[in-house]
Amino acid sequence: MAIVVGLVIVVAVGSAQLRRFNAPELDPSPLLLPIYLLRSLARLSVAYAFAVLLALATGHLAARSRFARRLILPTLDVLQSVPILGFFPAAVSVFIGLFGGSALGVEAAAIFLIFTSMFWNLAFGVYESLITLPDDVKLAAQQFGLRGPLRWTRLILPAVVPSLAYNSILSWANGWYFLLASEIIAAGPARYTLPGLGSYLGEAISAGRTDQLLRGLVALVGTVIAMHLLVWSPVETWAERYHMDESGDRPRTPRIARLLARSRIVRGLGRAVVFPAAQQLLGLAGRLLALPGRLGPVFAVSIGLGVVGLAARALKKVVQLFGDRPLSSETLAIPLSLLLSLLRVSAGVALAVALALPLAYLTFRRARVRQAALSVLEVLGAIPATAFFPLILLAMVRFDFGMNVASILLVLTGTFFYVMFNVLSGAASIPKEMNEAAAVLGLRGARYVSRVFVPAILPSLVTGCVTAWGGGWNAIIFSEYVVAGEKTYAVRGIGATLDRATWVSGDSQVMVASLAAMVLLVVLLNRLFWDPLYQHVAARYKMDV
Repeated sequence: MAIVVGLVIVVAVGSAQLRRFNAPELDPSPLLLPIYLLRSLARLSVAYAFAVLLALATGHLAARSRFARRLILPTLDVLQSVPILGFFPAAVSVFIGLFGGSALGVEAAAIFLIFTSMFWNLAFGVYESLITLPDDVKLAAQQFGLRGPLRWTRLILPAVVPSLAYNSILSWANGWYFLLASEIIAAGPARYTLPGLGSYLGEAISAGRTDQLLRGLVALVGTVIAMHLLVWSPVETWAERYHMDESGDRPRTPRIARLLARSRIVRGLGRAVVFPAAQQLLGLAGRLLALPGRLGPVFAVSIGLGVVGLAARALKKVVQLFGDRPLSSETLAIPLSLLLSLLRVSAGVALAVALALPLAYLTFRRARVRQAALSVLEVLGAIPATAFFPLILLAMVRFDFGMNVASILLVLTGTFFYVMFNVLSGAASIPKEMNEAAAVLGLRGARYVSRVFVPAILPSLVTGCVTAWGGGWNAIIFSEYVVAGEKTYAVRGIGATLDRATWVSGDSQVMVASLAAMVLLVVLLNRLFWDPLYQHVAARYKMDV
């Protein structure tokens, strides 16, 4: 209680010292850093809550309705290919315009931008969990007459908990990664800087303030570690009890739960407040989420008409945008810029694979080492790409390589963690019998890697590459155009083009053309290369029991 009261006092006193959201810069005082951190955590929490609720609704609707599935899945596939800067026009025109440029509108825009970095994998995770639900479980639920809110609380929510827990960790890390871009919203001359840890780090990097950058990174890393220990690790352990297997093993109790269970105050609050409130919230969530199912096709048709209407309106604006004036020289140079960015993203994915494979091989047989590696990766994956730039800048001076190499290294920060997470997961799932058979046959070293290890993890590796491919295109935005120490470091590419159009010139024509070209390329390569590769590998290297 004393800690809560202390935080309230700190926020109340510190908020009076904060500059307005439309001030040219933040106050870099270290005393305000806790306030910035709390505000960023509040934005992340609100965005995450909306992302989970919408993911449950859309994922369930896509799994239940064939018509909705044909509409929702392609839409999600296209929208997740759009980098976060692509949602800036919507954030500025809709949310900030709706609230007349007030602080509430800017906060809503920032939460929306964070939401776009969290939502997609949650929705796909819910959909995948529901379409793979065993038929006997569905039949049992039907025989027991589970409908409406009861069906949600007894069948759907327990079924999606494991996937939702794992994807929540990735979504939260993505939220931290894109926090910098979400708290500094710019469109040409219009610029809004919300007090938060992301904007604090962004201004430290732009001004070259090493002391401010280190303070921000210490606060970020400390918060990520604390949340891993107090939130995500217990949630991950708790979610294990919802796996649908027949092992019969008793679920582990999280270590933090065992420690808290010794406190009489915690037990009393749990019985009197937490458990009743959780039951009420679960029932309310079930009733809210059951509404789309009751409306059925009407709800799906409404979504379809809404998407078509928005697409038609956007197409009309695009036609007006390109019809009012001829194409600029920067617009005509987009194909070459896109090709250069394609090479950098491809190099970033290849480097991620080259680094992840040996690291996974060295750690996958040691459970404690693997768990420690996952914890370190979770912390590093939450650090924004531009925060690594001072280190890369020192390496540029020391080893005399150019910005092209530096941009690829920055792209690596957006690709490596996706590949590493999936490869470690695939390596951990190699059957014990397969390793024993390899030992009996004398497969060791390079022969074990080529005959057992790589084929066994190949489906997970391709999954990691697919997700890293999308992460690389988002990271390219921060990798080709960096302002550090009041100096601009840039290379030619679609990311730099989009950055200049968004932050500097406010050229809507260049912005729309860059986004359209990028999304078209990503979707095309997904359809022609990644999807067939994934289907082939999943069928060829699937381990049947």
